[in-house]
Amino acid sequence: SCLTQAISTLRKMLKDSTKSPEFVKTVPKRGYQLICSVERLSPFSTDSNTDVEETASEHEAPAVELEASDTPPTEIVTDTTADLEPQVEPTKTQPKPASNTINWLPRVIIFLSLLLPVCVLLFTNPAESQFRQIGEYQSVPVMTPVNHPQINNWLPSIEQCIERYVKHHAEDSLPVE
Repeated sequence: SCLTQAISTLRKMLKDSTKSPEFVKTVPKRGYQLICSVERLSPFSTDSNTDVEETASEHEAPAVELEASDTPPTEIVTDTTADLEPQVEPTKTQPKPASNTINWLPRVIIFLSLLLPVCVLLFTNPAESQFRQIGEYQSVPVMTPVNHPQINNWLPSIEQCIERYVKHHAEDSLPVE
């Protein structure tokens, strides 16, 4: 399985298709076959890079010929995980108590979401509105906020509403300031 994952990663990096491979060919029940030529590169030598690029273009044609030929594969890589294990270093993770780290965060968020509105209600004072009296009908004062626009056109309707209210209700239920 490690070899399969490594080959899959190699194919992804080389953009090699499994249906028409250019670099790694799957041999059924045997393993994988490398069907391209490989040369070792020194990562720090810049002079050899140009030489390698020239030789790589010369070796591309034989790789295509190998793919098209009916000859049996000469180099077969079998499923040996022992070769790849030294390259992969397993990381040891210590299990963390997930319940302690995960459970407190939602609880703190819920607590803060409940505490914030309560603090706003307790520690802020609403601005007291100032009123002006625009009329008095049947001893009922009609007042509007100071910052409210003029409602002089509505005064006859307001007077009519107050008269009907007073007429249909007893004296003890008159509006109070």
